[in-house]
Amino acid sequence: MLIGVAGSFFAYPAAAQTTLDNYVKAGLEGNLALHQKSFDLQKAELDLKRAKTLFYPQASLNSQYTLASGGRTQDIPIGDLLNNVYSTLNQITGASKFPQVENQKIAFLPNDFHDTRLEVSLPLVNADIHYNKAIKKELIETQRADVDIYKRELVKNIKEAYYQYLQAGKAVAIYDNALALASENLRVSEKLMQNAMATKETVMRAKAQVSQVKASLITATNQQLNAAAYFNCLLNLSLDAPVSTDSTLFEQVNTNLTTGVDVPARREELAKLQSAQKVVGTSIKMNRSYLIPKLNAFYNIGYQGYGFKFNSDQFYQLGGLQFKWDLFKANDNKYRIRQSELDLDALHTQYKDVEQQLTLQVRTAANNYRSAIQTMQARADEVESTQETYRFAERRFREGQALQIELIDARTQLTNARLNHSLAQLAVLTCAAELERVTATYNF
Repeated sequence: MLIGVAGSFFAYPAAAQTTLDNYVKAGLEGNLALHQKSFDLQKAELDLKRAKTLFYPQASLNSQYTLASGGRTQDIPIGDLLNNVYSTLNQITGASKFPQVENQKIAFLPNDFHDTRLEVSLPLVNADIHYNKAIKKELIETQRADVDIYKRELVKNIKEAYYQYLQAGKAVAIYDNALALASENLRVSEKLMQNAMATKETVMRAKAQVSQVKASLITATNQQLNAAAYFNCLLNLSLDAPVSTDSTLFEQVNTNLTTGVDVPARREELAKLQSAQKVVGTSIKMNRSYLIPKLNAFYNIGYQGYGFKFNSDQFYQLGGLQFKWDLFKANDNKYRIRQSELDLDALHTQYKDVEQQLTLQVRTAANNYRSAIQTMQARADEVESTQETYRFAERRFREGQALQIELIDARTQLTNARLNHSLAQLAVLTCAAELERVTATYNF
């Protein structure tokens, strides 16, 4: 699905793109939360390998040795049945060829008995393991989409954090410049007071302006340090690690613009839902496979008998087929199928809802980006006007034709205009990162 977007994409300068891409690459390689997502993907891949092993023969060596005393017994009256017959036979033959026997008592618990065998089994007909393999394979795609979702969000966060750091640095530079202007105003005021052309109040007001700008500079410096720490945290680096500054981002933010871009609305969020639909669909097929009987083959070879011995008398072999066909489970399978069908219907509805939300997200991001460019251009005009206003006010103040309050007001307006322009540039870069995120245009 393609959506026509009125607006422009921001094209990064080549040098800035290289610097920023290096940081993004480092973040994708070092982010701890992304590593955790990768572990889940690796586990899903191992689940598929485990599902494939169910198609192969399974062999196990089992051994059991038992000692028993007491328990249930069964009386067998062999003596009562045979002794009279044997006595009669002895009388007829005139010999004692048939001795008397005693009644027997057989214990159900075997004593000094062992069973050691190698058991091999192989599924011949089992639809469950085929569908299980298909589900595990599709879950890999689900997990991969989940990883890509986090990657795109991480790329956006890294870029926004980098822009925030650059803007904080620019704010520091603006306040440095404002401090220089305020300090120069203080120097001029002191000179004018020495020449009896200004009062002490003028000097005190100039000192207050210097102190005010210093306080703002301290705040801006602290914000820059915090921005650097957050940026390094995203990259899994030391919080005090130096951050390379690429000033060309702000300087060229309003150049290299293109128009008439078509934005693809399909994103990993939709791919993840499609994968989930396939998983549920396969699960429905697996639940319906109860109509197919299961057939397994088995073969046992080992030793069994009283006394822990391994000889020809105790050797045995046993093989055969195991057949199972579920004929009646009180409609349990039908209920399970219906539950899965409801899950599938819910996923279809969720897919349409998410698709609509993402379409709105793309349109909103594009509109915000266009608006941010227009605002930045207006702020640039404001900076030019306030610079010219300050230049005139400073010249008139030096000539004694303007009050100090006019110069202070002009300097304040110039500082605010520069800060607003810096924030407008930051907004353009941030909106560009957001637009790149919602259109899934960044290539990993």
